[in-house]
Amino acid sequence: MRFTVLGSGGNSPIPMPTCDCHICTEAREKGEPYARRGNSVFVHDENILIDTPELIWYSLNRESISTVDSIFITHFHADHTHGLRALQSIGGEQPPMSTFVGDVPTLYMSTATYERAIKASEFFELLTDQWADIELLDENETISVGNLDVTHIVAPEFEDGANVISGFLFESGNQTAFVSPDETRHFDLTQLPDLDLWVKECGYFSETPEGEPLVTDTAEQGILQHELTFQKSLDQIRTVTPERVVLTELEEFYRRSYDDYQHLEERYDNLNLEFAYDGMNIEI
Repeated sequence: MRFTVLGSGGNSPIPMPTCDCHICTEAREKGEPYARRGNSVFVHDENILIDTPELIWYSLNRESISTVDSIFITHFHADHTHGLRALQSIGGEQPPMSTFVGDVPTLYMSTATYERAIKASEFFELLTDQWADIELLDENETISVGNLDVTHIVAPEFEDGANVISGFLFESGNQTAFVSPDETRHFDLTQLPDLDLWVKECGYFSETPEGEPLVTDTAEQGILQHELTFQKSLDQIRTVTPERVVLTELEEFYRRSYDDYQHLEERYDNLNLEFAYDGMNIEI
């Protein structure tokens, strides 16, 4: 299987508009891999796009991806869904046009994601009604997409909450890859088989590389109380022990550059750990 990280950032892109911190300044000067756009992955084997952040059009063009047959959405958050307007390009009819709609992709998601991201929005409901064939996935359902088997694994966003977060287990022959790019804190990891690859949420850092605080106790006890920390993410990796793990959802406020993540890879080389960057190619 072959994957490309289209975007490795999180809710906040790098560089962040109006921000003049050294991370954003460096990203403006150097571009990728220091610059990061919204979280998205492409599976080349069957032309599968996973998540649609706002700048997905740019990322697809950058990688010269000319065909998207399927789109899998992991959850309803805006930074993973608001690029769905790209459906109009992906499924557009070539001239001479009659309906402006050509061969549309299949859009896979959970019922919870459909209700919260699509049905709750008049715009997205109208958009997807015309520009996608929607398939709703049950918990633990396995479907075939070309030569790939894809299993839909779910988790709650909050402890004891409803299962509204999706991860996708891809299997081809004896190859296995699990893509859970965000909100991985509450996945039941015992469901996972031995993995050749895990593309997962990094988790947030409480301090800069120099030890300066990035968040206050108030934030950690409030808005961040349900979020995954980097240390907890490492614990998950130690539990699952994948052959290779690629960490994504690298937020601007972590105040870490591409070089800082390279140093962290060296520190945790015993975990087969890598940090994603835009345009990263992965083969298993």
